[in-house]
Amino acid sequence: MWKKNMTTGEAAQIIERFLENRSLYPQEWNDFVETPQNDIKLDIYRKRCHQLDPLVNRPVEMDPTAVAELRSMIDELRKIGTGGNPETGE
Repeated sequence: MWKKNMTTGEAAQIIERFLENRSLYPQEWNDFVETPQNDIKLDIYRKRCHQLDPLVNRPVEMDPTAVAELRSMIDELRKIGTGGNPETGE
């Protein structure tokens, strides 16, 4: 069963691995986007990834706007994980 209590850093790593085509196993991304998280704030990010999934998880080239949003989410998740504020960058 997929982990439901991920940290923001773990979520950022999964998104990054997916974008770089180096997931730990073939269904890692799907497991992430389909498994609700206990942390409500983190689950908001997961849900957004789920919404972007059809634009990035496809046989043709990934949608560049969706990729940019996922990369932004990686930065936000890492700032949250270090106690920073993703809205102010501090």
